[in-house]
Amino acid sequence: MAVFTPSYPLTFPTNVGIQTQRFSLVRTVAVSTSPFTGQDQVVQHDGEFWTTQIKYPPMLKDNASVILAFLLQLRGRRGTFSIGDQDRKTIQGTATGTVRVNGASQTGNQVALDGFTASRSNVFKAGDYIQINSFLYMVTEDVSSNSSGEANVKIEPALRQGIETIADDTTVTYTNAKTIMRLDANETGWDTDQVSKYGISISATEAL
Repeated sequence: MAVFTPSYPLTFPTNVGIQTQRFSLVRTVAVSTSPFTGQDQVVQHDGEFWTTQIKYPPMLKDNASVILAFLLQLRGRRGTFSIGDQDRKTIQGTATGTVRVNGASQTGNQVALDGFTASRSNVFKAGDYIQINSFLYMVTEDVSSNSSGEANVKIEPALRQGIETIADDTTVTYTNAKTIMRLDANETGWDTDQVSKYGISISATEAL
């Protein structure tokens, strides 16, 4: 018997628009409060990851079949898929053309980019998403380019350099930026009613 394994990450189906999406960034921060002074000791650990919960509108069998086939191919928590914030697929900024990483081995919450139009205001606006390699980042301050078409962009979460090498001249995606996610459960289920309307929801966490 031939064994077929899908090529992950799968493409998220778009045959039906979502009804609601919750998109979150979760951090690993430990807070210890002294019982004697009431003072807090705060330690932020490296763990930072996106999560999403998606609810589809009621749909008929033909549309539901496409989504169910996608979900079953994920094989529970084994497979992965690419998705971003579905309400923010385009940037508010003025960036055009090919934007690239300007320098290898960058780390932290700021990334140097080039390829912008020279001396252009608001190439990215706070709240815009960018994708570098496989992962998603949100721009946290408005950005303007210098006379050489370069800019330092503040982002959250920190660059995933320890997970995936970020090389010089890596292309930056700023339209329909995505990250890689994995389902939160191994069970895949759906609801139907007496008129064959399907109810489907998805919960997933960034696959690091």
